[in-house]
Amino acid sequence: MFTKTTSLVIPTRNRYDLLSKVIKQLYDLKIRFNEIIIIDSSDKQQRTLIKSLKKKYNIKLFFSKPSSSLQRNIGIKKSKARNKLIMFLDDDVIFLKNAFKKMNNLINKNKNNNEIVGFCFNQVENTKFSLFDQFKKNSLFKKMSLYSDLPGKLTRSGWHTKILNVKKDTKADWAFTTASIYKKKMIKNKFFTTTFGKYSYLEDLEFSLNVTGLNKYFLISSQAKFKHPLNIDRSNFLFGKIEILNRYKIIKKYKLNKYLFFLNCFFRFLVSLTKILLLNFNSFLRALGNIKGLMIIMVKKN
Repeated sequence: MFTKTTSLVIPTRNRYDLLSKVIKQLYDLKIRFNEIIIIDSSDKQQRTLIKSLKKKYNIKLFFSKPSSSLQRNIGIKKSKARNKLIMFLDDDVIFLKNAFKKMNNLINKNKNNNEIVGFCFNQVENTKFSLFDQFKKNSLFKKMSLYSDLPGKLTRSGWHTKILNVKKDTKADWAFTTASIYKKKMIKNKFFTTTFGKYSYLEDLEFSLNVTGLNKYFLISSQAKFKHPLNIDRSNFLFGKIEILNRYKIIKKYKLNKYLFFLNCFFRFLVSLTKILLLNFNSFLRALGNIKGLMIIMVKKN
C-alpha cells in the first residue's frame, strides 16, 4: 500500500469530534500511514481534547497559529524526508469503500511517470446545476477560454473547474487539498502561500501551479471516492473581495490573461445580479465584495 511510504498531513481547528472520526475511520479501514501529522490551531479547550488523541493513536501533534496554509507548511517541514509521498487531508472527509485500494492501483500504474506530480481522490456528491453552471457550459465561453467543461482544468482567464463526480481517470491542472497526494520529490522547497488572507481561498490552486509549473499534471482516480458533507458556503462580503484579489494574484504570478479575467468578472456579476433579482441576498453581499476587490485592483494598477 502506498501509505507505507506516505506522510499524512491534517490541519485542524476546534473540530475534535470530526478529527477523531477521520483518524478512527483510517484505523477501522486498516489503513496505516508511515506517519500521521496533525497541525492544530485550536483554542485552549479543544486543544486539550486533541492532545488526548496522541495517547490513543500513533500520531505526531504540532501547534500553530490559525492558518490552513501555515499549518500545511508545518506539516511539509515536519514530514520525514525519506517518504516518497505526502498526502493532505481535511479533518471532515468520509472515504467510500475500497477508496485506498483503488488509489493504490492508480499510483502503482503511474509511479514512474515524471509528468505526474500527484494524485486526487474523487469527491462524489449529489449536485444541482445552478444558473452559473449552465452559463459556464456555453460553447463561446469555452472557445474564449473563460471556462471549461472538463474537471480540474485551469483556463487562461484564471478560473479553474471543480473536481467532482469524475467518471473516468482524468488529467488535471490542479489538486484540492481536501484529499490529495503529492510526490515528495515534486514539492521539494515548495510551500503554500500565506498571503491569501483569512480564508486562504485558492491556496490549493496556487500551490498546484507552483508544483506543476504549468507543464505537468495531476491524475484523478475516478474509483477512489470520498464525501465531503461539510462544504462551507462562502457567500459573504469578505469572501467576495478575497476571491477576486487572490485570483488576480495568481493571474499575475503565472502570466495568465488579465483581459479574460476582467471579462469573466463581468459575466459573473451578471449572474450574481440575476440571483439578487431572485432575492438571493447572500449573492448580493458576495457581489459587493467582488466589486470592492476589483476597485482595489484598479487603484493599484493606477
